[in-house]
Amino acid sequence: MRTTGQGRAAVAEEKAEALDSGSGPRSVHRALELLTTVVESGPQPLTELARASGLPTSTTLRSLRALEHWGYVARTPDGGYVAGHRFARSRFDAEPASAEHLFERSAEVLQQLTDRSGESSYLTVRGPGRSCIYLREVQSDQPIRHVGFAGWAGRTVQMDGSAVGAVLDGETPDTGFVTMGAVSAPDATVVAAPVHDSEGAIVAAISIVGPSFRMGADRVQELGALVHDAAQNLTQALRSDRPASTAAAGDRG
Repeated sequence: MRTTGQGRAAVAEEKAEALDSGSGPRSVHRALELLTTVVESGPQPLTELARASGLPTSTTLRSLRALEHWGYVARTPDGGYVAGHRFARSRFDAEPASAEHLFERSAEVLQQLTDRSGESSYLTVRGPGRSCIYLREVQSDQPIRHVGFAGWAGRTVQMDGSAVGAVLDGETPDTGFVTMGAVSAPDATVVAAPVHDSEGAIVAAISIVGPSFRMGADRVQELGALVHDAAQNLTQALRSDRPASTAAAGDRG
């Protein structure tokens, strides 16, 4: 027996109602829908998230507060919502302890880099296939910055053709950093450098992004040195925290 389009719609609606019976499943669906919107669309204000989900503003706010409590979304200084630290870490394809360690150790390093450079800074790791994942970001407080890169924590993008991709592929030149135009924004420039683990393998890239009009040749050299130093600082932090059993094994080798 063939089912008409209206019949299929009715069945789907009945299943949805059955699934949504009770407050638990319904709340979960709402929260996941909001999280998906935040991740796919970048920073969004409460009103826009409510409009996109078709939910009342009060209901949207309750769901966002729950997601924020568990670290899956976070508030931006201007009141928008972005992917949170726990969601970003969940996208990192590595041992949980390694992901947690790298994430936590990068906080101070990125904050110092943003303070010293005046540009927004990022920590990126390799993702599945030819992709990379933005794990953490610290936004600049300059009135003129590249807002197109705000709210990128947790996002997955293609490596090819990007400064971060070149770094993760081991293509950093002797200068210690890579400079390229941003793939997704022709008026922005990216400066990136590699972070290594205790074995010398590249585990992440640190980068800054800013408007290209601020990135003249001399300024790029200054920023490149700052990014390189930040990557070195994080590398040293990871190596100094190496577990004792691993260090002993390395010393015996």
